[in-house]
Amino acid sequence: MKLNKLLLGAAVIGLSIAAAPQIAKATTTAGTANAVLRAAITLTETTQLDFGEVTPSPAGDVITIDSAGVTSAVSGSTFAGSPAAGVWASTGTPLTAATISFSSGDLLTGPGTDMALGTFTHSAGGSPAFDGGGALNFNVGASFTIAAAQTAGTYAGAYSVTVDYQ
Repeated sequence: MKLNKLLLGAAVIGLSIAAAPQIAKATTTAGTANAVLRAAITLTETTQLDFGEVTPSPAGDVITIDSAGVTSAVSGSTFAGSPAAGVWASTGTPLTAATISFSSGDLLTGPGTDMALGTFTHSAGGSPAFDGGGALNFNVGASFTIAAAQTAGTYAGAYSVTVDYQ
């Protein structure tokens, strides 16, 4: 009987130990952090956008120069001089996608009514990217609207180009 009490007591102690809460032990593991620093983007206009000399249609017209420097008119205006697409040179992180955007609400101002400058295009394609050397060079075209009986003279204006990482 003493042996039964002894075995019963040992069983109770064993159950008590098994039922006792386990103490969690803390552990520490190192993590990893990374950062990629992209090069600051530079952007320089190397050739100004120049529509050349335009003899406008008396009814007014929309004049366009594409990113290859080819001029066109909707209503028969004629061209002379040396029209040129704008040429831009940009540098950034090699082999990185970029976006190219333009300002809006730009004007050509001169002796007559201001003329709206807009509908900008570029030659960098649908997915611009910096090349392996970090260069992104592109041409810019645009259009402007001549009013009927627009005053003759020299008109000039400014526009903004933004190149950013995608």
